[in-house]
Amino acid sequence: MKLLRTLTISFCALTLAVSAFAGTKSVLLSTDSTLNGQKLKAGEYKVDYKVDGQNAEVKFIRGNKTVASASGQVVSLDKAPNDSTILRSSNPDGTSTITEIQFEKDKSAVRFAPESSDKGN
Repeated sequence: MKLLRTLTISFCALTLAVSAFAGTKSVLLSTDSTLNGQKLKAGEYKVDYKVDGQNAEVKFIRGNKTVASASGQVVSLDKAPNDSTILRSSNPDGTSTITEIQFEKDKSAVRFAPESSDKGN
């Protein structure tokens, strides 16, 4: 009985450790983009992320200031990229929107929901 309780506690602790984690990565944004309606200028950013199960909270930080944040879904990749990669979609007005962040040497990525073209209306 004691062994069963110890195994149950260990399993619960392992599940919590795997499903919730945080990290920080540096990324280079090669062109001006938007994330969750927030404009990001091209340049180097620190990306803080917190993952809880299949959900992620992401913040783009420049200097000590958070300049954009968004919620996304954690998705699995077939292969871990060698470098951090930001995937974008092109908008009709010529701007681009960040759709996914793939972190270097990690087989998971954060995918963002498409932004509505009539946001705020």
